[in-house]
Parts: sequence; C-alpha cells; structure tokens
Amino acid sequence: MATAVQFGAGNIGRGFIAQLFHESGMDVVFIDVVQPVVEAINARGEYTIHIVGDAPEEVAIDRVRAVDGRDLEAVAAEIAGCDVACTAVGANALKFLAPGLAAGLERRYREGGAPLNVLVCENLHMAGHVLADHVRQRLGHDAAEEIISSTGFVQAVVARMVPIQAPDADDPLAVRVEAYKRLPVDLAAVRGALPSIVGVEPVERFDAYEARKLYIHNCAHAVLGYLGWPLGIEFGYEALQDSRVRPTLDLCMRESSEALCLRHGFGRAEMDAHVADLMCRFANKALGDTCFRLARDPVRKLAAADRLVGAARMCEEAGIEPIGLSGAIGSALAFNAPDDPVATALQSRIESEGPGPVMRDVAGIDPEEPLGRAALQGYVTALQGGKH
Repeated sequence: MATAVQFGAGNIGRGFIAQLFHESGMDVVFIDVVQPVVEAINARGEYTIHIVGDAPEEVAIDRVRAVDGRDLEAVAAEIAGCDVACTAVGANALKFLAPGLAAGLERRYREGGAPLNVLVCENLHMAGHVLADHVRQRLGHDAAEEIISSTGFVQAVVARMVPIQAPDADDPLAVRVEAYKRLPVDLAAVRGALPSIVGVEPVERFDAYEARKLYIHNCAHAVLGYLGWPLGIEFGYEALQDSRVRPTLDLCMRESSEALCLRHGFGRAEMDAHVADLMCRFANKALGDTCFRLARDPVRKLAAADRLVGAARMCEEAGIEPIGLSGAIGSALAFNAPDDPVATALQSRIESEGPGPVMRDVAGIDPEEPLGRAALQGYVTALQGGKH
C-alpha cells in the first residue's frame, strides 16, 4: 500500500490534501505538533470531512495515523519510506518542519531510496524554493546538493475554500470544506515519478496558474471585502449579490481576466468559465466567509505584487486601464476596521502623513502616476461612501 506523509493536520492538510491521498488508495501519515490532534488521530484511525454547499456530503477518511513532529527520528523514518509528501503548515512554519524533512531525505539517500516529491501547499510565492533552502541549511550530508536536486519541492495552488471552523467538542477532528478539489502543481519541479493522485494536476505553465489564483480568486475576495465591509455587509456571499458591489467586482474580474489571457495565454472561454465557477463557489452560504476576514491585513494585500496592485500593474502592462481595480485599491486604502490592528495602524499613518505618501510606501504607487491618481480618487469615493 502506498503511503503519503502530510505535514500539518489542519484545515488544508486534514480537510483537503488527505482526501486526495485517501481517494488515491494511499495510507496517510500526519506530522503535527498539536498533541490532542495527534492523539485523536491515532486513537481513532479515521475522521470525517463534511462537504458543505448545495450537495452536502460526508467523506470518511480512514487508514490514517499521526506522528509528533518533534520526534525527529520518527519523522525521518516516515519520510525515508513514503511515496509522496506534502506540506500545509503555513508559510511561517516551513522552517520548523525542515529538520525532520532533512533527516528523512538524508536517510532516504543513504538507503538508496527513489527521489521524493514534496507538494508544497503554502500561500507563499516560490514556497518550494523557500522550503528547499530551509532543508539545505539542515542537511549535514556531504551530498547535500545532490539530495536537494533529486528532491521535488513541488509548489501547488490551493484553491479549496474552508469556512471558519466552529469548535466541535464531540468530534475535534471534524472539518468542514467546500467540494472543490483540484490541485494544480508545478510539473517542472517534479523529480522522478509522481504517483497518480486524485485531483493533482501537474501543469507546465505553473506561473500562469499561480497568477490566476492571486489575481482572480484572491483579488475577487479582496474586492468583496473592501467594498462590502464599509456597507455593513457581514458575509462575502451577501456582498456578491449586492448591487453596490457586484458591478465593481465584475469590472475587476474582466480587467484581470483580459490581462491574464494576454500575459499567460489562457483562452478567453476558459477564463470566463473559471470566473463563473468561482462566483458560484463564492455564493456558497455554508462557507460563512466574512467581509472582515476577506479585507483584514490591508498592508499585506496592498503590496506591490499582491492581489490588487499586482493585478492593476499586469493590466497596465497589457494596455488595459484598471478602472475597477484602482477603485478597489482606494477602498483598501480606506479600510478602517477597528478590530484589525493592521488597518488601524494604516489609518494612523494616513492621518499623519497623507494617503499619497502612505500609498507610495505600502503599495509602490506614485500618487502622480495614472494608477495613483485613480486610486486616490477611489479612496476619496470610499470615504464618502459612494459608488465606484
């Protein structure tokens, strides 16, 4: 029986990737440091994924066990003998799993094992290279570079949406997710043979799929959040249907879609179908995603290469005026939720320095360039509570 090692037994690891491994006939070994989760998995050997939406379903995941990630010898043994591995731990935690992964790869090399592919399911650009660097620093073997070059650090685009999980005292392993289960991965990073895994799609133009996730999926979420929150709309699915929000969202999607087609060669019909499917998924009330969550941390989401400004720059490069996107950038700059310390700090800076200088520093947009002027107009419009 093939075995998959899953670093991280959280919402994505337990609620998405393990399902793909399970449906591919694999045993799943979770590596985690949350002791109650590790103990519960080992005590039961199974758990249930609750698919939410129009066609709710319960998916039983069995043939699972868990190893404490602090037990480096046990982790190394699992890595040395598995058929595929995956990470879903959060970008900031990659460095913490590197010691066990490095020890396992070193042992695998000594024992003459086949190359291992590690699917890197983290919301971080170049996450595969980041993980490889962390592992390289931990390898003590004189063949460190050979081990690294023969290991596939295969970045993935995770697009399954997971609702905020309500604690379940009766079933701490239960997890609620949407049904979507496609996982594009970087074919160029694969080493040796990647097992056939349900939902995993090795793609040649991985940068295109990564850009589509950021500038369509993440961009649309941000637009819903920044336009919906100041209107007092609680949930993203409510903002999706609101006549004050939807026209700007649709305009942003047209702008980003056209630019993605021109830059990455997506077919227009393919892109239209992708956006339509995404809008249907956003309408899933069971996900319960709030406008506040979609909008929080505006400094990160306003970064020069991130979902809003990066999409607008891509449009400019393609000769497309980012009218909707500039308005969304202005709304993000005006986001002042008192429960978000990043937003309140941003507003304090704007109050003391002015929106133009802050926008230049946070988003890399000159207030005098066309995008800057349009975004500042969007900022003023957002403060006035008007339509974009």
